[in-house]
Amino acid sequence: MDTRVVKAFLIFCVVFIVFVVGLVIYDNATKIEILKNDHLSDVTYDEDKKNIYIFWGNGCAHCEDLRVYLEDNTNLWKNDYQIFSFETWKDAENDKLMDDVMAFLERKNEGTPTVLIGDEVMVGFSTNSIDELNRILEEQKDSEYDVMKAFQEQ
Repeated sequence: MDTRVVKAFLIFCVVFIVFVVGLVIYDNATKIEILKNDHLSDVTYDEDKKNIYIFWGNGCAHCEDLRVYLEDNTNLWKNDYQIFSFETWKDAENDKLMDDVMAFLERKNEGTPTVLIGDEVMVGFSTNSIDELNRILEEQKDSEYDVMKAFQEQ
């Protein structure tokens, strides 16, 4: 086999590998982590953005569907909101926080995912929930009410 062909093939392989690795690094650097294990002490308030609070469970299929939807549709919320997410199935502190916040709202803890935006509460997530979530995101982006701030001030 011609050494020029082998060299060209090797150069092509190296360039291809560098390109693929670069894409992976870029994708990971620009990806927004939706489902984290925040705690109440991690919550911040930004004058320019409202907060979304998500109570979720590690292993919850509906929580995963919500994560994928929010990651795939950042244009719906990224400019107006920041997300704080609290894992409740394996984190007793966050499980208690969810119970306490829901009691503060005079509601029963109905499971995960539970999404709090402004004064709206959405429990569960499926393709049937997309219109409701989009409506809430649109209606609450100018709301002054923040449930976690109100909960902390009680």
